[in-house]
Amino acid sequence: MNKYLKGAALAVLAVSAGYAAHRSSNKQLCSGFLPENDMKIELSGDVHMNTIQEAMFNRVLDRVQQVYGPIIASKGGTLVINRKWTDGTVNASAYQSGGNWYLNMYGGLARHAATTEEGFMLVACHELGHHIGGYPKMSWATNEGGADYFATLKCMRNMYGGAAPLGEVDPYADKACQSQFGDEPTRNACRNGVRGGQSVAFLFQALRNSPTPPKFDTPDTSVTSRMNNAHPDTQCRLDTYFQGAACNASLGTDVSNSDPNVGSCTKKNGQVVGIRPRCWYKPPADEPNFSEAPMASKKLELKSSEEVGTRIEALREVLLGRGV
Repeated sequence: MNKYLKGAALAVLAVSAGYAAHRSSNKQLCSGFLPENDMKIELSGDVHMNTIQEAMFNRVLDRVQQVYGPIIASKGGTLVINRKWTDGTVNASAYQSGGNWYLNMYGGLARHAATTEEGFMLVACHELGHHIGGYPKMSWATNEGGADYFATLKCMRNMYGGAAPLGEVDPYADKACQSQFGDEPTRNACRNGVRGGQSVAFLFQALRNSPTPPKFDTPDTSVTSRMNNAHPDTQCRLDTYFQGAACNASLGTDVSNSDPNVGSCTKKNGQVVGIRPRCWYKPPADEPNFSEAPMASKKLELKSSEEVGTRIEALREVLLGRGV
Protein backbone atom coordinates (compact mmCIF):
# COMPACT_ATOMS: atom_id res chain seq x y z
CA MET A 1 0.00 0.00 0.00
CA ASN A 2 1.23 3.52 -0.78
CA LYS A 3 2.73 4.88 2.43
CA TYR A 4 0.52 7.97 2.24
CA LEU A 5 -2.63 5.88 1.78
CA LYS A 6 -1.52 3.63 4.61
CA GLY A 7 -1.00 6.65 6.85
CA ALA A 8 -4.43 8.02 5.98
CA ALA A 9 -6.07 4.67 6.70
CA LEU A 10 -4.39 4.48 10.09
CA ALA A 11 -5.56 8.01 10.87
CA VAL A 12 -9.15 7.11 10.01
CA LEU A 13 -8.94 4.04 12.22
CA ALA A 14 -7.56 6.11 15.08
CA VAL A 15 -10.34 8.68 14.78
CA SER A 16 -12.95 5.90 14.62
CA ALA A 17 -11.52 4.22 17.69
CA GLY A 18 -11.43 7.50 19.56
CA TYR A 19 -15.04 8.25 18.64
CA ALA A 20 -16.13 4.77 19.74
CA ALA A 21 -14.31 5.21 23.05
CA HIS A 22 -16.02 8.57 23.56
CA ARG A 23 -19.39 7.03 22.79
CA SER A 24 -18.82 4.19 25.26
CA SER A 25 -17.71 6.54 28.05
CA ASN A 26 -20.59 8.98 27.48
CA LYS A 27 -23.62 6.85 28.19
CA GLN A 28 -26.70 8.92 27.33
CA LEU A 29 -29.80 7.12 28.51
CA CYS A 30 -32.71 8.64 26.67
CA SER A 31 -34.34 11.90 25.76
CA GLY A 32 -35.76 12.36 29.24
CA PHE A 33 -38.16 11.67 32.09
CA LEU A 34 -40.99 12.59 29.73
CA PRO A 35 -41.37 11.58 26.10
CA GLU A 36 -39.83 14.15 23.78
CA ASN A 37 -41.86 17.35 23.71
CA ASP A 38 -41.39 20.91 22.51
CA MET A 39 -42.98 22.63 25.52
CA LYS A 40 -40.97 25.47 27.03
CA ILE A 41 -41.80 27.43 30.18
CA GLU A 42 -39.37 30.31 30.32
CA LEU A 43 -38.71 32.54 33.30
CA SER A 44 -40.31 35.46 31.50
CA GLY A 45 -43.28 33.45 30.27
CA ASP A 46 -46.73 32.79 31.67
CA VAL A 47 -45.63 31.20 34.93
CA HIS A 48 -48.22 30.01 37.44
CA MET A 49 -47.83 31.90 40.72
CA ASN A 50 -47.88 28.68 42.76
CA THR A 51 -45.17 26.84 40.84
CA ILE A 52 -41.76 25.99 42.27
CA GLN A 53 -39.49 28.99 42.72
CA GLU A 54 -35.70 28.97 42.39
CA ALA A 55 -35.08 28.65 46.14
CA MET A 56 -37.20 25.49 46.35
CA PHE A 57 -35.66 24.17 43.11
CA ASN A 58 -32.23 24.39 44.73
CA ARG A 59 -33.43 23.14 48.11
CA VAL A 60 -34.77 19.95 46.54
CA LEU A 61 -31.57 19.35 44.59
CA ASP A 62 -29.43 20.14 47.64
CA ARG A 63 -31.27 17.36 49.44
CA VAL A 64 -30.70 14.98 46.53
CA GLN A 65 -26.97 15.74 46.58
CA GLN A 66 -26.79 15.39 50.36
CA VAL A 67 -28.51 12.00 50.49
CA TYR A 68 -27.40 10.35 47.27
CA GLY A 69 -23.96 11.88 46.70
CA PRO A 70 -22.39 9.47 49.24
CA ILE A 71 -24.46 6.54 47.97
CA ILE A 72 -23.31 7.12 44.38
CA ALA A 73 -19.73 7.48 45.63
CA SER A 74 -19.98 4.10 47.38
CA LYS A 75 -20.88 2.60 44.01
CA GLY A 76 -17.88 4.13 42.26
CA GLY A 77 -19.42 7.25 40.72
CA THR A 78 -19.59 10.97 41.35
CA LEU A 79 -23.07 12.50 41.38
CA VAL A 80 -23.24 15.68 39.31
CA ILE A 81 -26.53 17.59 39.21
CA ASN A 82 -26.82 20.09 36.37
CA ARG A 83 -29.18 22.75 37.73
CA LYS A 84 -30.66 24.27 34.59
CA TRP A 85 -33.02 26.72 36.28
CA THR A 86 -33.09 29.23 33.42
CA ASP A 87 -33.72 26.53 30.79
CA GLY A 88 -37.41 26.32 29.89
CA THR A 89 -37.29 22.63 28.91
CA VAL A 90 -40.11 20.62 30.48
CA ASN A 91 -38.17 17.42 31.09
CA ALA A 92 -35.24 15.85 32.96
CA SER A 93 -32.60 13.29 32.01
CA ALA A 94 -29.69 11.18 33.22
CA TYR A 95 -26.41 10.04 31.71
CA GLN A 96 -22.94 8.86 32.65
CA SER A 97 -19.63 10.17 31.36
CA GLY A 98 -16.42 8.73 32.70
CA GLY A 99 -16.85 8.47 36.46
CA ASN A 100 -19.51 11.18 36.62
CA TRP A 101 -23.18 10.23 36.95
CA TYR A 102 -25.31 13.14 35.81
CA LEU A 103 -28.81 14.43 36.42
CA ASN A 104 -30.12 17.21 34.17
CA MET A 105 -32.86 19.07 36.04
CA TYR A 106 -34.65 21.85 34.16
CA GLY A 107 -36.42 24.96 35.39
CA GLY A 108 -39.17 24.52 32.81
CA LEU A 109 -40.26 21.29 34.48
CA ALA A 110 -40.29 22.95 37.91
CA ARG A 111 -42.37 25.84 36.57
CA HIS A 112 -45.16 23.64 35.18
CA ALA A 113 -48.43 24.16 37.07
CA ALA A 114 -48.75 20.43 37.85
CA THR A 115 -45.32 20.15 39.49
CA THR A 116 -45.30 20.23 43.28
CA GLU A 117 -42.27 19.99 45.54
CA GLU A 118 -42.87 16.25 45.95
CA GLY A 119 -43.41 15.90 42.21
CA PHE A 120 -40.10 17.60 41.43
CA MET A 121 -38.36 15.46 44.04
CA LEU A 122 -39.88 12.36 42.49
CA VAL A 123 -38.53 13.34 39.06
CA ALA A 124 -35.04 13.64 40.55
CA CYS A 125 -35.57 10.25 42.21
CA HIS A 126 -36.60 8.76 38.86
CA GLU A 127 -33.42 10.04 37.23
CA LEU A 128 -31.36 8.63 40.10
CA GLY A 129 -33.22 5.39 39.52
CA HIS A 130 -31.72 5.09 36.05
CA HIS A 131 -28.31 5.00 37.74
CA ILE A 132 -29.04 2.80 40.78
CA GLY A 133 -32.63 1.53 40.45
CA GLY A 134 -31.62 -2.09 39.85
CA TYR A 135 -33.58 -4.65 37.86
CA PRO A 136 -34.78 -4.51 35.10
CA LYS A 137 -31.79 -3.09 33.26
CA MET A 138 -31.21 -1.98 29.69
CA SER A 139 -27.47 -1.70 29.12
CA TRP A 140 -26.06 0.32 32.07
CA ALA A 141 -29.35 1.86 33.11
CA THR A 142 -32.52 0.77 34.88
CA ASN A 143 -35.42 1.01 32.44
CA GLU A 144 -38.19 3.63 32.64
CA GLY A 145 -40.67 1.59 34.67
CA GLY A 146 -37.93 0.38 36.97
CA ALA A 147 -36.77 3.95 37.60
CA ASP A 148 -40.37 4.93 38.40
CA TYR A 149 -40.65 2.02 40.86
CA PHE A 150 -37.34 2.86 42.55
CA ALA A 151 -38.41 6.50 42.94
CA THR A 152 -41.10 5.66 45.50
CA LEU A 153 -39.79 2.28 46.69
CA LYS A 154 -36.50 3.72 48.01
CA CYS A 155 -35.65 7.26 47.01
CA MET A 156 -38.68 9.28 48.17
CA ARG A 157 -38.52 7.47 51.53
CA ASN A 158 -34.88 8.48 51.93
CA MET A 159 -35.61 12.06 50.93
CA TYR A 160 -38.53 12.71 53.27
CA GLY A 161 -38.10 10.08 55.96
CA GLY A 162 -41.19 9.99 58.16
CA ALA A 163 -42.06 13.68 57.72
CA ALA A 164 -45.76 14.45 57.46
CA PRO A 165 -46.96 15.18 53.92
CA LEU A 166 -47.16 18.82 52.87
CA GLY A 167 -50.81 18.61 51.85
CA GLU A 168 -53.82 16.36 51.47
CA VAL A 169 -53.38 12.75 50.38
CA ASP A 170 -55.79 11.00 48.06
CA PRO A 171 -58.18 9.02 50.34
CA TYR A 172 -57.82 5.76 48.42
CA ALA A 173 -54.03 5.97 48.44
CA ASP A 174 -54.01 6.97 52.11
CA LYS A 175 -56.10 3.90 52.93
CA ALA A 176 -53.48 1.71 51.29
CA CYS A 177 -50.66 3.43 53.19
CA GLN A 178 -52.48 2.84 56.48
CA SER A 179 -53.12 -0.79 55.61
CA GLN A 180 -49.56 -1.55 54.55
CA PHE A 181 -47.65 0.18 57.35
CA GLY A 182 -48.07 0.05 61.10
CA ASP A 183 -46.78 3.43 62.28
CA GLU A 184 -47.12 7.05 61.22
CA PRO A 185 -43.52 7.62 60.04
CA THR A 186 -43.67 4.72 57.55
CA ARG A 187 -47.21 5.68 56.55
CA ASN A 188 -45.99 9.21 55.93
CA ALA A 189 -43.17 7.89 53.75
CA CYS A 190 -45.81 6.10 51.68
CA ARG A 191 -47.99 9.24 51.57
CA ASN A 192 -45.16 11.44 50.33
CA GLY A 193 -44.49 8.96 47.55
CA VAL A 194 -48.08 8.89 46.35
CA ARG A 195 -48.32 12.69 46.49
CA GLY A 196 -45.25 12.96 44.28
CA GLY A 197 -46.62 10.30 41.94
CA GLN A 198 -49.95 12.06 41.61
CA SER A 199 -48.24 15.36 40.79
CA VAL A 200 -46.23 13.98 37.90
CA ALA A 201 -49.14 11.84 36.67
CA PHE A 202 -51.17 15.05 36.25
CA LEU A 203 -48.17 16.45 34.38
CA PHE A 204 -48.23 13.46 32.01
CA GLN A 205 -51.96 13.97 31.48
CA ALA A 206 -51.46 17.65 30.64
CA LEU A 207 -48.64 17.01 28.17
CA ARG A 208 -50.63 14.29 26.41
CA ASN A 209 -53.85 16.35 26.41
CA SER A 210 -55.68 13.37 27.88
CA PRO A 211 -59.31 13.96 28.93
CA THR A 212 -59.17 11.16 31.52
CA PRO A 213 -57.33 11.96 34.75
CA PRO A 214 -55.16 9.18 36.23
CA LYS A 215 -56.54 7.84 39.51
CA PHE A 216 -55.26 5.52 42.20
CA ASP A 217 -58.43 3.42 42.18
CA THR A 218 -58.57 2.85 38.40
CA PRO A 219 -55.42 0.78 37.76
CA ASP A 220 -54.28 -0.19 34.29
CA THR A 221 -55.29 -3.85 34.04
CA SER A 222 -53.40 -4.59 30.82
CA VAL A 223 -50.77 -7.34 30.92
CA THR A 224 -47.73 -6.87 28.71
CA SER A 225 -46.36 -9.85 26.79
CA ARG A 226 -42.79 -8.54 26.99
CA MET A 227 -40.78 -6.11 29.08
CA ASN A 228 -41.56 -2.51 28.14
CA ASN A 229 -38.38 -0.47 28.52
CA ALA A 230 -39.93 2.75 27.19
CA HIS A 231 -42.14 5.27 29.01
CA PRO A 232 -45.33 3.49 30.15
CA ASP A 233 -48.73 5.13 29.70
CA THR A 234 -49.92 7.70 32.23
CA GLN A 235 -52.15 5.44 34.35
CA CYS A 236 -49.54 2.69 34.30
CA ARG A 237 -46.90 5.09 35.60
CA LEU A 238 -49.17 6.28 38.42
CA ASP A 239 -49.80 2.63 39.30
CA THR A 240 -46.04 2.08 39.48
CA TYR A 241 -45.52 5.01 41.86
CA PHE A 242 -48.42 3.73 43.98
CA GLN A 243 -47.01 0.21 44.11
CA GLY A 244 -43.51 1.40 45.02
CA ALA A 245 -44.88 3.60 47.80
CA ALA A 246 -47.04 0.77 49.18
CA CYS A 247 -44.29 -1.88 49.12
CA ASN A 248 -43.31 -2.81 52.68
CA ALA A 249 -39.93 -4.31 51.80
CA SER A 250 -37.12 -3.16 54.08
CA LEU A 251 -35.80 0.28 53.15
CA GLY A 252 -32.38 -0.84 54.32
CA THR A 253 -32.17 -3.63 51.74
CA ASP A 254 -30.82 -2.29 48.46
CA VAL A 255 -32.24 -3.41 45.12
CA SER A 256 -30.30 -5.80 42.89
CA ASN A 257 -29.25 -5.36 39.27
CA SER A 258 -30.09 -8.97 38.47
CA ASP A 259 -32.60 -10.27 41.04
CA PRO A 260 -36.04 -8.58 41.06
CA ASN A 261 -36.88 -10.08 44.46
CA VAL A 262 -34.14 -8.36 46.47
CA GLY A 263 -35.25 -5.21 48.29
CA SER A 264 -38.58 -5.23 46.44
CA CYS A 265 -42.09 -6.64 46.65
CA THR A 266 -42.82 -9.61 44.39
CA LYS A 267 -45.24 -12.49 44.18
CA LYS A 268 -42.28 -14.83 44.64
CA ASN A 269 -41.63 -13.11 47.98
CA GLY A 270 -45.25 -13.84 48.93
CA GLN A 271 -46.50 -10.28 48.42
CA VAL A 272 -49.53 -9.05 46.49
CA VAL A 273 -49.36 -5.32 47.19
CA GLY A 274 -46.36 -3.22 46.17
CA ILE A 275 -45.29 -5.28 43.16
CA ARG A 276 -44.20 -3.91 39.78
CA PRO A 277 -47.31 -3.49 37.59
CA ARG A 278 -47.77 -5.90 34.70
CA CYS A 279 -48.84 -3.06 32.41
CA TRP A 280 -45.11 -2.58 31.72
CA TYR A 281 -43.31 -5.33 33.66
CA LYS A 282 -42.74 -8.86 32.40
CA PRO A 283 -41.60 -10.93 35.40
CA PRO A 284 -39.19 -13.87 35.18
CA ALA A 285 -40.65 -17.27 34.35
CA ASP A 286 -40.49 -18.42 37.99
CA GLU A 287 -42.67 -15.53 39.21
CA PRO A 288 -46.19 -16.74 40.14
CA ASN A 289 -48.96 -15.47 37.87
CA PHE A 290 -51.72 -13.13 38.91
CA SER A 291 -54.74 -11.93 36.99
CA GLU A 292 -55.81 -8.75 38.76
CA ALA A 293 -54.30 -5.35 39.44
CA PRO A 294 -52.88 -5.53 42.99
CA MET A 295 -54.48 -2.34 44.25
CA ALA A 296 -57.88 -3.58 43.08
CA SER A 297 -57.62 -6.44 45.56
CA LYS A 298 -60.15 -6.50 48.37
CA LYS A 299 -57.31 -7.30 50.74
CA LEU A 300 -56.77 -3.56 51.09
CA GLU A 301 -60.22 -2.98 52.58
CA LEU A 302 -59.91 -1.84 56.18
CA LYS A 303 -62.37 -3.43 58.56
CA SER A 304 -64.20 -1.39 61.15
CA SER A 305 -63.23 -1.79 64.80
CA GLU A 306 -66.58 -3.53 65.44
CA GLU A 307 -65.92 -6.08 62.70
CA VAL A 308 -62.42 -6.74 64.00
CA GLY A 309 -63.72 -7.12 67.56
CA THR A 310 -66.41 -9.57 66.44
CA ARG A 311 -63.87 -11.69 64.56
CA ILE A 312 -61.46 -11.72 67.50
CA GLU A 313 -64.24 -12.76 69.89
CA ALA A 314 -65.33 -15.56 67.55
CA LEU A 315 -61.73 -16.77 67.25
CA ARG A 316 -61.32 -16.67 71.04
CA GLU A 317 -64.42 -18.83 71.52
CA VAL A 318 -63.15 -21.35 68.97
CA LEU A 319 -59.76 -21.56 70.66
CA LEU A 320 -61.30 -21.91 74.13
CA GLY A 321 -63.58 -24.64 72.81
CA ARG A 322 -60.49 -26.50 71.61
CA GLY A 323 -58.78 -26.11 74.96
CA VAL A 324 -56.07 -23.83 73.63
